[in-house]
Amino acid sequence: MGFNLYFAGSSYKELEVEMMKYSGLRLLSYYLNKTLVEHWIEHERPIFLDSGAFSAHTKGAEIDVDEYIQYVNERDEFITVFAQLDTIPGEFGKPKTKEQLEEAPELTWQNYLYMYDKVKSPDKLMPIFHQGEDFKHLWRMLEHKPRIEYIGISPANDVSTPRKATWLSEVFDIIKQSSNPKVKTHAYGMTSLRLLETFPLYSADSTSWLMTAINGGIMSKYGILTISDRLEGDPKHVVHMEEEFRNEIEEYISQYDVTIDELRTDYRKRMYFNMRYMSEWADKYERKSETMVQHILF
Repeated sequence: MGFNLYFAGSSYKELEVEMMKYSGLRLLSYYLNKTLVEHWIEHERPIFLDSGAFSAHTKGAEIDVDEYIQYVNERDEFITVFAQLDTIPGEFGKPKTKEQLEEAPELTWQNYLYMYDKVKSPDKLMPIFHQGEDFKHLWRMLEHKPRIEYIGISPANDVSTPRKATWLSEVFDIIKQSSNPKVKTHAYGMTSLRLLETFPLYSADSTSWLMTAINGGIMSKYGILTISDRLEGDPKHVVHMEEEFRNEIEEYISQYDVTIDELRTDYRKRMYFNMRYMSEWADKYERKSETMVQHILF
């Protein structure tokens, strides 16, 4: 059946074309990726549009909701789904007050309702529930009339994988108990393939392919392999592995139309490799049912 895995993050045009060929699923940011948005539109390819609210928040900037609505409406035919503009509490890098944490999800919901009335295709508009928010806000989405068919769930970036797993278990328990148990779910910024393999998500976006490459590694059936020539001092680097295993890895890599030397010296080749690997993973994914969710330990 496959999994709807959206590649997120900035890239370069040649790789974008390869991505269209192997995946065709791209999440782009209104705040960060306007040039790439136009590149995909030029190729008449659909996109998942995120507002980029968190990126703007880290730079002390704000996104005007009406300008975002206008941008979406002008490109409506090429956008398959777009995230609502969410409100990020407080100031970036500073402790959040209780009032700020309580106010943010209320303002986020008001943004959703405001956008719903003004966009051309309200059925494409996705509300977002964030880890750390009171679960009453998730219940409100699930019980809303007219029924919302597709919601975003956003695990926190600064918590461990086990804590994300616990939170996701709670989210799906609530979904099952609600009057909207078949709602589709999208996980924002999901970097753990193991979590994607555990929960019955409909889709997710990830920058793992990009960040792993920049940090000198590739994603593979053997796990993440350190391969950049800049990191050969790392005892876990491929060059320090047994010769037989290195030969096996080299043969495996060659299946992706790239050489091990290219991966050692060129982060763009590593990005290409990771994109191919994750596309292959998504194609082979077997979708979970709600009854298969397990309360797991990592």
